[in-house]
Amino acid sequence: MSSFFSDPSSWVLIAFIIFIVIGLVIKAPSMIANLLDGEINKIKNELDEARKLKEAANSHLAEYERKVQSAEEEAKKIIDQANEIAKNHETTSKKKAQEFIKRAEQQAIEKISRAEKIAISKVNEEIVLNSINIAEQLIDENLTEQGSSKLISQSINQINKLKS
Repeated sequence: MSSFFSDPSSWVLIAFIIFIVIGLVIKAPSMIANLLDGEINKIKNELDEARKLKEAANSHLAEYERKVQSAEEEAKKIIDQANEIAKNHETTSKKKAQEFIKRAEQQAIEKISRAEKIAISKVNEEIVLNSINIAEQLIDENLTEQGSSKLISQSINQINKLKS
């Protein structure tokens, strides 16, 4: 055994064993427990922080989804209103166009009627003028003195008949 104690590596071994025993008995378990507890608390805090961040993110997501839904509903309302306005304008435009067409048609009918009356009047005037001219020619050619007195007496008789 003397050789055991004379060897420096033996002393190193004994010192190491004593160090381990003292470390295990006195402070090692509490130090290890404290280190592990610290790491556990650190991990718990990180998990709590992560949960809070996740809840905040879910809250923001829900809020933005509500905003998107609200914006979509608003856009749909605006589109529906625009369609309604367009339909109203279309209906109004159709009515105005129909009224314009009716007025234009009525004016055209009135113009045609006036033109027709004017044309008939001119034709009648022409007929009367031609009839007078022809009557004058016939009277000039065929009327003698005896015929004219007969014609005058017949005219007087007809006037007397009309008076009665």
